[in-house]
Amino acid sequence: METIIKQQQNLNFRAVTISDMNAIVKLYQEQKTTLDSALTKQFGLPFYVAELDSKIVGYSCATKNIPNNYQINTYIDSPFSNDYVNETLAQESAIFFKNEWQNGHYKNLSTAINQLVNWLNNSNS
Repeated sequence: METIIKQQQNLNFRAVTISDMNAIVKLYQEQKTTLDSALTKQFGLPFYVAELDSKIVGYSCATKNIPNNYQINTYIDSPFSNDYVNETLAQESAIFFKNEWQNGHYKNLSTAINQLVNWLNNSNS
């Protein structure tokens, strides 16, 4: 219990930056069930990260699940996975998503996801 409280005190939640992408891709690929290293649109558009002592231990993103409908997903490194991290990432992302992608800008979000995935796949090859 003491360890969890200490971790929560050292956790920082913030918006994703370009320099976070390597750590985010690594977390995503560690949790994938396939061995293919190429990213797909299921990678989504990352919004927020959770950091513990300056190390990214989780992130949240929006993914498209059906036409004109998106959901917020969280990916957390298993040793750091708990309700607090998951809920905080989901809440912060939901606020960001509502502010940035409301009013029918879903097509733009889909385009942003596709462009990010293409860029990451091409920059890692």
